[in-house]
Amino acid sequence: MEKANWLIISGKAELKESTIKYIPLIQKNKLGIDENTPSFVSSNIEFEAGEISFKVILKDKFGLCQVILGTDTGSDLNVGINTSGKLFGITKFDRQSNKWEIVSGSASAENLEIGKEYNIRISVNGSIVKLFVDEIQVAYCIHEIRQTQLQIVFSSVGEIIVKDFRVKKIKPKAFVVMQFTEEYNELYNEVIKPVCEDYGIECERADDYHTTNMIIEDIVASIISASVVIAEITPDNPNVFYEVGYSHAINKPTILLCEKKKTKLPFDLSSFRTLFYDNTIAGKTQVEKKLRKYLQTIFKK
Repeated sequence: MEKANWLIISGKAELKESTIKYIPLIQKNKLGIDENTPSFVSSNIEFEAGEISFKVILKDKFGLCQVILGTDTGSDLNVGINTSGKLFGITKFDRQSNKWEIVSGSASAENLEIGKEYNIRISVNGSIVKLFVDEIQVAYCIHEIRQTQLQIVFSSVGEIIVKDFRVKKIKPKAFVVMQFTEEYNELYNEVIKPVCEDYGIECERADDYHTTNMIIEDIVASIISASVVIAEITPDNPNVFYEVGYSHAINKPTILLCEKKKTKLPFDLSSFRTLFYDNTIAGKTQVEKKLRKYLQTIFKK
């Protein structure tokens, strides 16, 4: 578990050892109406995948306490208490409608027990985001999360106390899709896997599962739980094309590799950025350099 250092960015709060206390602050808006001022507290922890856990006590049924997760779409994902009409849930800001929208949630604010200590746990594994309260799953969604510093936002007419905030990171995963032959084994073992490991990324190889009759649900689960999909698309392989198609459908970051000898890509893939290479020693060196740049862009390392 990783402990966080905190800094108050806006609003009013107190930081003491392992406790964050939000203090209500009423200010007049431009129309002269009293409004409760939210507080944003930022941590030093860069988070993309793993578990976040903490305890929270609220003194107002409509108090808001949410962890902000970064995404690559420009719309943050807020996970926690009192989210767009749900007591526990996941919400995101829609820039087109200029409104917050509930993604997943349960219960109503009336069910909040004032003064009760709730145990909150947020699990992020690839695109799978889950919210647990007292070890009961209360919200779930599929959304791409990108590495950013963790923040908590508070808003309430009563104090909110957060304590014992912990973060347990897990390594991101690359789901590697390619034909199961000797020449592509070499590409995997000599280039793809070493480069991924240099970036702290675990490789899960899809074609290994095909040999054991991996069912479609397992393939989908592996793609969803991965942080990136790397696909070698030179041979016309239906399994590979299916997995690439699903990755694109859920907006999963996907890196396509293809030998230069293939002069024309399938129509559905021709518009996607593809890393072309020569299947030679020099060619593998080039694909290694280009793959590093792609991963650097995705993981911002």
